[in-house]
Amino acid sequence: MRMAGKFSMIKFRSDWPEPTMKFPRQVKVRSALAGICASDIHQINVDLSYSATILARKENPFPLGHEVVGIVEEVGPDVTGLKVGDRVCHSPVASCEAYGFEYCRSCREGRPETCQAIAGIGDDSELEKQYGGRLNFGGFGSGAFSERFVTYERQLRKVPDELPDEVAVLAEPLAVAIHAVKRRQPSDDDTVLVLGAGIIGLMVVKAIRSLGSKCRLVVLARYQFQADAAKRFGADEVILDTKKEVVYQRVADLTGAHLVKPAIGKKIVFGGSGPDIVIDSVGTDPTIDDSLHLVRNNGTIIIVGMGFGVTKKTDWVLGIYKELDILGSMMHGIENDGGRSIDTFDLALELMKGDPSSFRGLVTHRYDIEQYKTAFSTSSNKGKNRAIKVAFRFND
Repeated sequence: MRMAGKFSMIKFRSDWPEPTMKFPRQVKVRSALAGICASDIHQINVDLSYSATILARKENPFPLGHEVVGIVEEVGPDVTGLKVGDRVCHSPVASCEAYGFEYCRSCREGRPETCQAIAGIGDDSELEKQYGGRLNFGGFGSGAFSERFVTYERQLRKVPDELPDEVAVLAEPLAVAIHAVKRRQPSDDDTVLVLGAGIIGLMVVKAIRSLGSKCRLVVLARYQFQADAAKRFGADEVILDTKKEVVYQRVADLTGAHLVKPAIGKKIVFGGSGPDIVIDSVGTDPTIDDSLHLVRNNGTIIIVGMGFGVTKKTDWVLGIYKELDILGSMMHGIENDGGRSIDTFDLALELMKGDPSSFRGLVTHRYDIEQYKTAFSTSSNKGKNRAIKVAFRFND
């Protein structure tokens, strides 16, 4: 039951104050194009897990928006790699390196995506006190649904000249997808099932193929326009999401899997045949349950979608019966690629630079920020609007 109006948790303001830099490692950016992420919709709808609050911005209120390409307008005195006029895209993750802390264990192990600074835990130094002290800083986001925002230098990446804004704004979701794929990179002999063909699902397909895997790639999509995009990016088969029993049988037929029927409930893929890897790009209660039902015994599930709901109907016992590897994938991270260590954000920009034309057309809708209600409604109703990525445009 909805207790308040649809957009009661957000407010449009034309008098939002000009953001100011408070710390020497910060940069002020003028937004050019800012994409709407599913996480933004979850925040608006207030249907996320309470656990997400530990990663929330400590400043409140604060503009939404983290998928953005913009222009650097001002740099702090400790900024060395950026200058005024640089075109940049943005990561919502500020790790120890961004703040200047001594590295925490996650950062030392090359896992900045799980840095404790995101939750406001620093290194017990005087520097931590300058940022506000323990648990009084940190959080995700950038405030990109505004003409200007302030962030840290290490959260920004220069955009290659070859990439137009409509492509560069997709660098963050592609980086997220690459990180997910790298959690258990498919071999050529694997069969991979991708649940969902929204922007993350499509970027997962693109990442798998761009990284060179010739695996058999099956995608579960809801709409024909998503299916068409998935095929264009390299999916071998696309199953349109209709009735569950039809979908399950189709997966079994494509992968030679055995479907067994419990006394009550959906059929279960059981045995050595079936998808070797399931990548859930949605991350809701039903899709996680589907992942557990459809992966083969001893297979791997990678959860990259963040539906943000607490599961109530997922049959987690299948993780035990099948002895599954269940991996979470948070944002982007540092991975091995061809013998080199590289942040998947940088790798995303490299891949885009090598093939920019394939990403054109994925930003299907652009709106002025004053049209925020229409923009959020369009993004929330993708099938009706044939929307893949909805973005806010900002004029000079």
